Amino acid sequence: MISAARKVTLCATALLCACSGPQDYMQGANPAAREIASFGWWALLSFSVAAAIVWAILVRIALRYDDSNFATHAPAEEARGRPWILIGGLGIPGVVFLAFFVMMFGPMKASPAHQQANQPADIRVVGRQWWFEAEYRGERPDLAVRVPTELHIPVGKPIDIELETRDVIHSFWIPKLHGKVDLVPGRINRVRLMADEPGVYRGECAEFCGVQHAHMRIEIVAEQPAFFEAWLDMQRASAEEPRDERIARGREVFLSAACALCHTIRGTEARGLLGPDLTHVGGRARIAGGSFENTTANLAAWIVDAQSMKPGAQMPSMRQLSGPELRALVAYLQSLR
Repeated sequence: MISAARKVTLCATALLCACSGPQDYMQGANPAAREIASFGWWALLSFSVAAAIVWAILVRIALRYDDSNFATHAPAEEARGRPWILIGGLGIPGVVFLAFFVMMFGPMKASPAHQQANQPADIRVVGRQWWFEAEYRGERPDLAVRVPTELHIPVGKPIDIELETRDVIHSFWIPKLHGKVDLVPGRINRVRLMADEPGVYRGECAEFCGVQHAHMRIEIVAEQPAFFEAWLDMQRASAEEPRDERIARGREVFLSAACALCHTIRGTEARGLLGPDLTHVGGRARIAGGSFENTTANLAAWIVDAQSMKPGAQMPSMRQLSGPELRALVAYLQSLR
């Protein structure tokens, strides 16, 4: 049997599991997110106190009356309880909800994205089933780059982002950096992100969008401005030429198979727009909309049978590839950094 002390320890551990982590909105990483976190703490504490009071009243009622004396005292108790029903059932909740309504204006003012609607955004993020794609705009069209799932931003600089969707409603949510913002068909919404310190801030789609909604993830990598500029310059570069015969064979497989119809690799004839840009796929931490680590085994499995890893994904299975072709293709994609 488990002792009472161990039961308490297990319960406390389970509750504390949700108190920190990469998606803990209670620990904001910029002023706007901290305003949301502050509001969240007030809401959590207030509703916890309200719940405790309600349960205390219910316990008191349950202990005070039983079936034998309830009928005797019911009329008198009902008459005395009517004012408390109005006070506790309408008056106090009304005041509490009004107070929280007023408090919500603080987090809303701390996020000035709506004031930037007439200015061009730094990044455009497009939601697709089931991955996010970011387009970094440059001074010229040839400087624009498309990056899936993993966005980079400079530390300490506000970044304005346009949000849109190419299919159904999605929701862009980076808990440590901002609240949820919906991506609605036919509409462009905006959000402003800023990170005070370097780090990886994870997010996800927060609006049910289909069978793989739970695996639609995104990462914001905040880094020092010099590192960010170096990363952006690297993303703008075309793919390197194959360094050996095996990688060259992998490029041939990529261009001759269906891959080139859906994906782009700058510097080659592949110009597909349906899937993620793969110009620098070898340097990314994750694949398949953030669902899997970018390892040799996962990349090969994703190419051969994506549906077994992420059912419903738009990526078709490529079972027709032979073993040597698959190994060459994986080697080529991993060389794209």
